[in-house]
Amino acid sequence: MCGKHGISEELKHEIMNISQIIIKQNYSQFQNTLYIQEQGLAVVTPASSILSEIYLQHIENTIIPDILLKCHIVGYFRYVDDILIT
Repeated sequence: MCGKHGISEELKHEIMNISQIIIKQNYSQFQNTLYIQEQGLAVVTPASSILSEIYLQHIENTIIPDILLKCHIVGYFRYVDDILIT
């Protein structure tokens, strides 16, 4: 994906490194208790919504079109993280 947009290999590696740091610092606090998210992204962290949106857009641009054609899906609609498939 980065190659399509003229992003250099150096910048691509920097983006990956920053993303990994953000994902590893994946914790939240509720009622004075610290919770560490071991899989996925913690819902309350600011970066979660951004990384989720990036992932969903990637899936929508790569995998979803083929699934829609193969399975004769009439409509695919998404609003933020809610998806309706008809």
